[in-house]
Amino acid sequence: MKGVEYLKTEYREGSIYFHIETETKHLECSSCKSKEVVKKGKKERTFRTVSIGFKPVFMVAHIHRLECKSCGLIRQEEVRYADKKKLIPID
Repeated sequence: MKGVEYLKTEYREGSIYFHIETETKHLECSSCKSKEVVKKGKKERTFRTVSIGFKPVFMVAHIHRLECKSCGLIRQEEVRYADKKKLIPID
């Protein structure tokens, strides 16, 4: 996926977890789309994806909390790599 960085893979309880996050150069305000943002922490969200064989596969997205220097808002980044209509996080 363009603009997304792979972090690591975990194998837990018979499942596979791929950890990813948005590359710093692709971060932007989810409100005004400005690139003038400062990272203010992150939160993990886990999504189910296509299985590999009989192993369940999950994508763990490290979602950044951003402060926008243009509009002054503090918000989470937009999750651009997931379809909003099908976006159902596990946690």
